[in-house]
Amino acid sequence: MISRLQKLAYLSLLLPGLVLAGNAESGEALFEACIACHGANGAGNAELLAPGLAGQSESYLIRQLWDFRKGVRGKEPGDEGGAQMVPMAETLVDGDAIADVAAYISSVPAVQHAATIEGDVFNGQKQYTSKCGACHGGQGWGNEALYTPRLTVIGDWYLVRQVLNFQESMRGVHEDAKYGKQMAMMAKTVSKEELKDIAAFLNEQPHQ
Repeated sequence: MISRLQKLAYLSLLLPGLVLAGNAESGEALFEACIACHGANGAGNAELLAPGLAGQSESYLIRQLWDFRKGVRGKEPGDEGGAQMVPMAETLVDGDAIADVAAYISSVPAVQHAATIEGDVFNGQKQYTSKCGACHGGQGWGNEALYTPRLTVIGDWYLVRQVLNFQESMRGVHEDAKYGKQMAMMAKTVSKEELKDIAAFLNEQPHQ
């Protein structure tokens, strides 16, 4: 089994300046700037296009914050939520700050989100298993070794929005979006009805 340190060490090859072990206590102070949109408990806010963050994969958070800072994500026309995150990520002055806030967020207990999307759970399980499970895990808990996010902590509305963003070339199109390009390719294999069913299936999975 790959250790957390090994995963972050590999990620450091992709992201210059990455700090391998963040300080959650320092990260808590930095998270104060995130509360207005993501909430004090990291539950997110659909009206502000802010996903749930609590309990999210540490390596995934680090990669996304770097992508926002480097312009790999949030620069495509139409990506309103991503555009909001770019200046916020830029307030994290260096790799230490990014690692610290990611360490704190990942340590916060995940929140159980209320379902906002209805779908066929049985078909959703079928579609999820065949198209998503290999990377995101059988219950949507993500895979640190593959740098895939936990899907059960973000909110079903955000899941649907991001898959549509991948489908509509608002995410995963930058030349440096290695993992984003992989997801964009997979997103195009899912219909809108199947996406609702997948969201419904994930709503039935334990959040932690």
